[in-house]
Amino acid sequence: MLTEKQTALDWGVAQYISAGTSEEPLVPAITCEHWTAQPVYFQNGLAGALPEIWVRKGVYDRLVRAAEALPRGYRLVLLDGWRPKRVQQFLFDNVRRQIELEDPSLTEAEIDRKTLLYAARASDDPVRPSPHITGGAIDVTLSDEEGTILDMGGAFDEASEKSWTAAPVPALPAERRRHLLAAMQHAGFTNLPSEWWHYDYGNWLWAWYSKKSSALYGPVDRPSDQKEAAG
Repeated sequence: MLTEKQTALDWGVAQYISAGTSEEPLVPAITCEHWTAQPVYFQNGLAGALPEIWVRKGVYDRLVRAAEALPRGYRLVLLDGWRPKRVQQFLFDNVRRQIELEDPSLTEAEIDRKTLLYAARASDDPVRPSPHITGGAIDVTLSDEEGTILDMGGAFDEASEKSWTAAPVPALPAERRRHLLAAMQHAGFTNLPSEWWHYDYGNWLWAWYSKKSSALYGPVDRPSDQKEAAG
C-alpha cells in the first residue's frame, strides 16, 4: 500500500520554483480527431464552470502527441483544463467537507493535509498558483474507440486511496492507467501521484517533478471570449 510520506507533494515546495512568466495564450481544446472533450464540471452544472476546455498552446500541442502515443483501441478524453478561481474554491471546500465528515477525529491541520492530496487551494498568487489556474494542468481519462468511458479503477475526483496513480487496482484498470501515464509522459507531462487523471506541463507542479528551477506558466486570466456558466 502507498503511504503519503512516500508519494505526497508538499505544496510548500512552490516557493523554491521561480514563477512562470510566459504569455503563451490559452486555446480551446474542443473535440477533434485526437480526443473527445467532456467539460465535466460544466456538464454537472457547477456554477462558474466553462462550457469548453481551455489550455495553454504548449499543453495543446503535447496533448496531440499524447493522444497519438496511445495504443490502438484507446482514445484520450479531456475533462478539465483552465479553471476559474471560484470553481477551484468550491472543489477545495467540497473535498475538505468530505474528509472532515469521514473522520471527525482529525485535527484542522490533518484535514488540510489530506485535502491537499486531492484539491489545491484556490490561488492566483504568481509564486504558488493553483495548477489549473495557470492553464498548464489538464484532467484526462480514456475511452474506447466508440467513446465509452473506461473503468480506471477509481472515479474522477474521488478523494480516496484508489485515486493514487500507483494504487493497487484490478488488472485491466491498472493497465489502462499505465497506458495513460506512458502516453502523457512521452509528451512531456508530469503526473500528480495522488490523482491518476491529473497531468501538468509548464506550471510549478511540472517544474518540481521535472526537477527544474523555474516554471513556464503562472496564473492567467480567463479566456476573454468565454462567459462563465450561469449558476
